[in-house]
Amino acid sequence: MSLSLLSVMHVNVNCSDLDRSLRFYRDLVGLTPQTHTEPAPQDGEGFGLPGRVRWDAHLLHDDRGFGGPAIDLLEWKQPKPVGRPAPECNHLGFMRVCFAHRDLDALHARLVAAGVPTRSGPVSVPVVDGSPDVRFFCCADPDGTCVEFVEAPIDGTRLSHININCSDLDASSDWYQRVLGVTTVAPRAEPPPAPGAGFGFPGDCRYRADFLAVGGRADAYILDLLEWFEPAPVGRPLAEANHLGAFRMAFMVDDAKESCAELDRLGVPHSGP
Repeated sequence: MSLSLLSVMHVNVNCSDLDRSLRFYRDLVGLTPQTHTEPAPQDGEGFGLPGRVRWDAHLLHDDRGFGGPAIDLLEWKQPKPVGRPAPECNHLGFMRVCFAHRDLDALHARLVAAGVPTRSGPVSVPVVDGSPDVRFFCCADPDGTCVEFVEAPIDGTRLSHININCSDLDASSDWYQRVLGVTTVAPRAEPPPAPGAGFGFPGDCRYRADFLAVGGRADAYILDLLEWFEPAPVGRPLAEANHLGAFRMAFMVDDAKESCAELDRLGVPHSGP
């Protein structure tokens, strides 16, 4: 068995200044804040944090509104945020928060004019054999979290996928499919070496990736599991729930207690409920 996931609810991005980050994701990226959460202090056990915790957050959606995934933009108040987002695109764990956009050239020019650091202009790279090259660029949000934009024939900006760097793609892909029950939506990507400028790397880079989604739906929010070969992976996934950057991913389930029981059965460590 595996968890019976219904959908991706949100991807959490921890920030040091909620108002500043809100202006970036709302005014420049094009998301709409739908829910503002500023609860009273509560037990931090569910986050793996000791004592009482408190935060201030906005849930931001694309044009699908509550029917689609969201960015959970969160500023920790108690405890205060720690660390910095990893700057290397080959850092293990959640790395790139990815959006689809129709006109990358216009978007890139607007971000540069606003003083947003970018790793390059829009570039094209091969991904899956037989498919067109993917055109993209990466920039940094106000805290340095890597944000990627991929060209797609859509209106506005849409949440597309979350990049999760892993040290062993076979093992990670098996875990996500066996434990979470997500399934592949495309053949495994094993492109030839390609210029790494879009990721901020000199010279060529090489990797392989699996693309997974709840229900195996290609139009759903995608988990991009990626194993780097050149350059080799670095670092460790973030451990503290209040660490700045992309930290966690939330799924909708029918019954949280049943899901925890299934994780116990599968031998997967967890906190709560």
